[in-house]
Amino acid sequence: MAVSILAVVVAHQADAATLRWRDGSQRTVELAELAKVAVGQVEELRLAEPPPSDRWRLGYLVQTTAGDSLRTERLRLRHDRLLIETPLAGLSELPLHAVALIWLTPPATLPDATRREIERTAAGTLRQDTVFVRKEGEWVTVDGVLQSLDENRAVFRWQDGEREIPLTLAAAIALAGSRPPSAPRETLAAVHGCDGSRLVGALRSWAADAAVLDTPALGAVTVPLDGVAVLDAIWGRSEFVSDMEPAAVNEAGYYGTKFPWRRNASVFGGPLTMRGRVFERGLGVHSRSSLAYRLDKKFALLAGVIGLNDGASALGHVEFVVRGDGKELFRAPMAAGDAPRPLRVSVAGVDMLELFVDFGRNEDTGDHANWVELRLVK
Repeated sequence: MAVSILAVVVAHQADAATLRWRDGSQRTVELAELAKVAVGQVEELRLAEPPPSDRWRLGYLVQTTAGDSLRTERLRLRHDRLLIETPLAGLSELPLHAVALIWLTPPATLPDATRREIERTAAGTLRQDTVFVRKEGEWVTVDGVLQSLDENRAVFRWQDGEREIPLTLAAAIALAGSRPPSAPRETLAAVHGCDGSRLVGALRSWAADAAVLDTPALGAVTVPLDGVAVLDAIWGRSEFVSDMEPAAVNEAGYYGTKFPWRRNASVFGGPLTMRGRVFERGLGVHSRSSLAYRLDKKFALLAGVIGLNDGASALGHVEFVVRGDGKELFRAPMAAGDAPRPLRVSVAGVDMLELFVDFGRNEDTGDHANWVELRLVK
């Protein structure tokens, strides 16, 4: 399965773009010439580093069944439509059937168990709308039908009556009757905003100042590039490895000590940070570590970034190894302080993928290894 991929990397509000091909070659073009670059050849347009998605404190977060994650300070229910205003899409009306979850409290400020329960509830099949409210110091659920909503309160029909809930007491609202989009996911791109939001749609065109998407939730949207951090043109054809469950895990330090791998965190629980840059997604491991994933020959490319986490011992040194069905596909030694290294490996026809981190020099001292922004592309 062949994949022709071109990455576009630009500095935010810059006048030039750097084009990086799959083989690693690069060239710089004027941003005004962006419209001449064929959309179908592009993997990514990067103008800035997006903030981590869970680090927001103001306003509300609306998640749709299409994969949108939109921050808004305006929130108003009008019949069967939700009125919001976002930097990416402007003032918009979302059909209520496209809305899966409305976060009224930042997820990162909630207890982990509560946040996971909200996410599980929204992902399930709901017979009624569900609001999570604080009662006597605990988060409890109320099932009913959402009648009205604004920036101050929600009104729920519950047990043959209406109940008004101040949003200051609510964590989230999961909506029943949400329907997934009919458009194939493989056609979708994702625009990541400078505010940490995400808008999903089929990428139609772009120019020096804007991109045009056909979105399942909002229809045609012209997105100003000055609010965009990253445009991921192959979002629908890729899957983050950190979202997958490994089929097998083997871990043992130099003296047999186990350091369990972590999802979206360094091996000791802090942020995934390399050369001062914080990465939102990835796997934090310690040598010696082996994580195996069953691909069922569905993917063509493994792409991401590797390196050692900041703050570990200066003695850290590892070997990053990628194997496909037991055959070595990639190997790279890396030491503490090295610049993060791009990883691009063909996995066409691979059934079982292994991500292996071996000891380097100095036994396993400071071997806090990171596989970040790692994803599989069809």
